[in-house]
Formats: sequence, C-alpha cells, structure tokens
Amino acid sequence: MIKEVAISPRVARVREKFRSTRPQLDIARYKLVTEFYMENPNITGILKRAYNLKNLFENMPTPVFDDEVIVGYPANTYRGCVIFPENSFSYFYTDNPTIDNIRNRSVDPMDIDEDDYKYLMDTAHFWDKNSMSAIVDQYLPESYKKLAGAGVLNFRPSGNCGSPIGHFIGNFWTVCDKGFGAIVKEAKEKMEILEEKGIQGDEARHYIFYRAVVIVSEGLITYTKRYAKECKRLADECKDEKRKEELLSMAESLEWIIENPCRTYRESLQACYLYQMGHILDAQLHGISYGRLDQYCGKYLEKDLKEGRITEDEAQEITDLFMLKVAEINRLWSEAATHSGPGYTTGQLVTIGGTDKDGNDATNLVTYMILRSSRRLKIHQPPVAIRIHDNTPDELWEEAIATNSAVGGVPSFEYDNVIVKSMVEQRGISLEDARNYALVGCVEPAVCGCDFANSGGDGNAAYTILPAALWLAINNGVNPFRFPGAPEPTVSGPQTGYLYEMKSMGEVLKAYKTQMDYFTKWQVNMVNCYEYIYSFHTPLPLLSATMTGCMESGLDVLWGGAKYNGAGNSSIGHGTVADSLNIINQICFVEKKATTRELYDALIANWEGYEDLHQYILGKAKHFGNNDPEADQFISFVADTYADGIKRGVSPRGCNWSAGCWPVTLNVVMGMFNHATPDGRYTGQPLSDGISPVQAMDKNGPFSTINSILKFDESKYPNGTLCNMKFHPTVLQGADGYKKLRAVMEAFFKGGGMELQLNIVSADTLRDAQEHPENYKDLVVRIAGFSAYFVEVFKESQDDLIRRTEMSI
Repeated sequence: MIKEVAISPRVARVREKFRSTRPQLDIARYKLVTEFYMENPNITGILKRAYNLKNLFENMPTPVFDDEVIVGYPANTYRGCVIFPENSFSYFYTDNPTIDNIRNRSVDPMDIDEDDYKYLMDTAHFWDKNSMSAIVDQYLPESYKKLAGAGVLNFRPSGNCGSPIGHFIGNFWTVCDKGFGAIVKEAKEKMEILEEKGIQGDEARHYIFYRAVVIVSEGLITYTKRYAKECKRLADECKDEKRKEELLSMAESLEWIIENPCRTYRESLQACYLYQMGHILDAQLHGISYGRLDQYCGKYLEKDLKEGRITEDEAQEITDLFMLKVAEINRLWSEAATHSGPGYTTGQLVTIGGTDKDGNDATNLVTYMILRSSRRLKIHQPPVAIRIHDNTPDELWEEAIATNSAVGGVPSFEYDNVIVKSMVEQRGISLEDARNYALVGCVEPAVCGCDFANSGGDGNAAYTILPAALWLAINNGVNPFRFPGAPEPTVSGPQTGYLYEMKSMGEVLKAYKTQMDYFTKWQVNMVNCYEYIYSFHTPLPLLSATMTGCMESGLDVLWGGAKYNGAGNSSIGHGTVADSLNIINQICFVEKKATTRELYDALIANWEGYEDLHQYILGKAKHFGNNDPEADQFISFVADTYADGIKRGVSPRGCNWSAGCWPVTLNVVMGMFNHATPDGRYTGQPLSDGISPVQAMDKNGPFSTINSILKFDESKYPNGTLCNMKFHPTVLQGADGYKKLRAVMEAFFKGGGMELQLNIVSADTLRDAQEHPENYKDLVVRIAGFSAYFVEVFKESQDDLIRRTEMSI
C-alpha cells in the first residue's frame, strides 16, 4: 500500500500560483530576435543562429520568482508564453486582428499587454520574408501544389513552418558530468589545430562549426552567471535570513554549474533545466525532451544522502519544485496548431526506469520521486514515460499505476523488449545504446545524447492521413471532401478506379497500396526538402556541442554529425482504415449485404438515405478490435503498407525514414476534414486514435482489444506507437484490482505491444466535468501522446475521449 505524504507549504504555494495564474504572452524574446534579425541581415547560417542565441543569453531578463530553488525562464513574466517568429509569424495577425482574439480564443487563451500587442502587429510583417516558412516556400516542389487537396499529407501549398524540427534529446550527461567549460576548451583546441595545419577542402565547415560551438557555449555560461548575479542581488535585499542563505547558496551554485561538473542533486537538476532552457531560447520548444532524468541525477542524490548533505524529504521538495518549474513553461502556437496539442502542452517528456547498458534494472530513488511529484502535484507537464521490462520492481509497478490513476495517462508505459528490438533491427543501433533509449515528444524512442532522431520530421507536417488515402483508392484518385476555400475536388492521386468498378477485395487492397506508396514517397520528398533548407538556415550548435559524434566529426546535428541519425513520420487512422477494409470485404464480398455501388453511394451521401445499411454496419457487422480473425485480418496489411512505404525513404543525413503512429489530437482535427468512411463513421467525425480500434467498436473487453491490435508487428514502427485504453475506476477496487490491471498490461507487452497509456476515469465523470468545469479544475486525462487538464481541452476532443470504450476486467 502506497503511503502518501503531503507536499510542503512552499510547494503548495508554488503550485497554487501555477494553477491560478493565467498565461500571458511575453515579447521579451520576440523583441530581441526581431531586432537582431533586422540589424544583422548579412550574417547567415550557423553563425547567425549562434550569435542570435548569444544575444539572447546576454540580454534576456533573468527573473527569480518567490520560493524558487530552480531558476531560469524564457520570458519576463510568470507563466509568460514565449514567441518564436523565426519559424513563422504570419499566423499572428491572421489569427488575432484584434487584441481580444488572443485573449478570448477558444483553445489556450492568454493575456497580453496592449503595448506588446501593438509592437507585435507593427513588426509582424518583417517575418513575412524572413521566417523559415517564407524561405522554405521558395524551395518546395511546384508539383506538390496539385497534391495538397488530396488530404493525405499534412502539408499546405505554402506556410508550413509553424514549428521547428525539434523532437530531440540532448546529452544531459555531458552537461552534468563535464560542463561547457570543457566543451569550449575542446572546440578552441580543434580550431587551433585546423588553423595550424591549414583549413583544407570542406574543413571550413568544421572550423565554422567549432566557432559556433564556442559562441553558444560561452553564451550559456554567461546566462547562468547572470542568474547567479540576480540571486546575489536578491539575497542582499532579502530580510528573511533563511531565504537569504538559500539565495546565496543558489548564487554560488550558479557561478559554478554549466561551466563545470555538477556536485549535488540540486545542481544536477538546475544544470539540466538551464541546458533545456538554452534549447528553448534557440526556438526549439517542440517535442524537445529531458530523456532519462533519473539516470542523470540519481548518482548525485545518492552521494548527497550518503554524505548527509540532504534528506529524502528535502530532495522530494526540490524534485517537486523542478517539475513545477518545467510545467510553467509555454509558447505561442497558431490557433490551428493549438488544436493539435491543447491544454498548454510543451512535450518536454521525462523518461524514468528501464535498464542500464547491460540490461540490469536501473530504478533508483529519483525514479520514484518523479512519479510522486506528478501524483502529489496533479500536473501533466512535464509528461512522464516509464520504461517497463521483465525485471521492473513490483513497487515501481504499483507506484506507476497509482500515479496513472491519480493523474490520467501519467506516466505512459513503454516496453523495453519491443522498443530495443525495434531500434536494433530497424535503425541499426547497437544493443548497448538502444538500452539507453528514452521517449521524445509523445512516444518516439531515441537514444539519449547521441541520436538526432528527428522523430517529428520537419516538426510541422510529419503526418500521413491513411483514411484520405483510402478515399483516393476507391474514388479514382479524388478526395470528395471539399476543404474550406478550396476549388472543386480534382484528381490528386493515382487514378486507381472507383469502388463500384472493383470486382474483388484484392483490387481494393491493390488500389489502396498504390495510393499509399505514392503519398509516402511524397511525404519523404517534402520533408527532405524542408530538412535540407533547415540545415543551412537553422543549425543547432548548442545541441551539437553536447551530442556524441558532433564534436568528433565537426558537424552540426543537421549536417549528419551525430553518432546516430533518424527521420520520423507518423500516421493517423490505422483503425479506421483496417475496419473500413473489413466492412468493404464483409458487406460487399462475403455477406453481399450491399453491392460496391450501393456502399459507394452511401458513403458519398454521408449515409443519408442509406440508414438501414448504416445501422447494420454499426450494430450487426463484425468490427476490428474484438479478436475476430475475419474482422482483424486487414490491420497487418494497413500497418505494413504504411511502414514499408516510409522506410524506403532516405533522409538528407543518409538514414532511412521510420514509421510511427501517434496522432496527438489530429485524429479529431483531421476527422473534421475527412469524408464518411465504410466503418460507419460520418463526415467530420474523429478518426481512430493511435493504433487503437475505432472508438466504441471494441466491445469484448481489454484482452480481445489487445489481441486484435497485436495482429500487426509493432517493432516495424521504430518511431513509436500510441495505444490508448480507458478503464472504469472500479478496476482498481479490491485487494487484487492493481494486479488485474497489471496483468492486462503485461499481456499486451509480452504479446508484442510497444506502448500503452491509460485513462482510469468514467464517462459519467467526464460528462459531469463538461457540465460543471469549476468542479474539475485538476482533472487530468490522457488525450493522445500527452495529457492535459480536461477542462482546458476543446469540446470535440473531450467528446472523443468520452466515446472511447470504457473497459472493465
């Protein structure tokens, strides 16, 4: 039985401030970046990004808020939302023609000062020609524009760079154990060697790379010492002797860390946080993750406890404050992008548990403290993923399930055996390194500190919408959905014929594969063009300074310098397509309840006039998700067709592309732009979520559901999969409730499952939260690859969660 301990009064104050403070748009970073770009048009490439970041490190405000022991913030105001105009900014004046638009928008509203709003509007058009979105548009294939209306890829004809590449884990071991002083020394020595022997051939790029590393590394050291100075200033003014002593201790640590190796547990957390802050200031707050925080910091806590420098209660308080500090951070998204990740989410994922390089259990005290922080504080940021393996301690299992019950979907559960196997076989990563994986952004595996996995593709449009490809397959290459403002539907994919012309299921499958092969090729075409342009304009010298392989090769991560390189894509609608193929086969070719013409006409009519057929499909037909061999027979075909098509692609860094399936909330958003499907779905309704069956169609209990899902090989998805399951809270009642739930999870994993995330909440509770949100302020639910406060999620996504099958055991 888990014994809960109350949070400290200090932590309670910070948490209350966090939950009661409305986010505010902050222009401190925006102003510095805009003015730097305006004043330095002749600096380009990696040096532009290096000097831009140096300017931020030297001039950003350094606020230290009350009660803090971990400091650093990318804004000047508490819960200030940072802006990254280098990616794209035209959305701002489009979304917000008046100040009230940003203050009152339907998802993630935020305050803004009138003077700040005016400054943004006065300068926003500068970025129309200077953002990555404007630059990349000039290089994209013209022939793609006619494909944009197909709806299979999440690209528009222009304006696609609302986010950076992101999706990586830096080398926090280097930051904690080595420090940037050693990195600066190494980079300068490499520059001297090149100067002395002569810079030959393409060695100029190595020299410039090392120069950029020095600039950003010295900048981060300066930034840290500026915080030390601010803590000292506050200590000089502080009347409370205990807080004064604490501020002086913080100042002493901040003078030391980042430049030098960490000495204590608090210093290790602070160093990790400031390193992450450097990436955020570098416009990379998009799926950048902490990785194995318990492994970086555990040895420092063990040493502190052994030497009597700290108690466990004090360490837990510091952990609580660190987690709250990460939770405070937010950024401005366009209103459209906010719908894909609502609830003020940032995806700074923390991974805990798992094994060491030899396969031994790596659980330590910090592993438990991170879980307890999430549970005690009821926070969904930072997201937490726990690595499960065959020797995970029983106590850790119990802590993880208890946390998940209290904080919906925190942690997600990742199975080492399948993920490590996938990384070794699909990506060529060594066994030792694969055992050092963590999760990026949502659920994407990557090796900590040596793997530029780029798991989000270009970070903005790395999604393949499978149900749209099905429509093209049965409608002769035309998507019948009329996109807002778009002309009449036109042919935008291969002309594979119409459903009513197809005489066998084999013809349907052939048409679908033809469309998928065509559009996975175009997915790779587009994102490769993006990445190639990004490599010139937005290299990542701060990340590269620590990433294993980059200092050795003299190459930025975007130039292929990391020890391992990856390129990731995600897909949406596996269950929708698998079930739709099942219905076509069942209704038209096996049972012959309808002709292919009748089913086609019913779909075009959005089931209007075909109610009897629609009701038969929903109520009497067999559906994917119930462990029925006939109904489940197409899931492997759907999964393999997408994975094989993506894997044929090669990125600019020479690695093969990797398949994934994690839709964030785009299954809801893209469902709004997808026509009716044979599984019984109406036009505009959500698509299936992750690798799960269609919502409410899995009716035979959790074991049947997982057996259906496991009929495809998840190890072919090295970019991660997402499997949502919702249980009624009664599953945990009784002495063996926890054991029963664990048994379901272990059955899934041992059958080949990669990832599992749970909501342990009733649909009645969620409906009541919709009616009375004031009573459910702290209700956390798992939405997709992230969790959020239910009342902060838009209604369509709330409804999608309610519709998911509520299971019992």
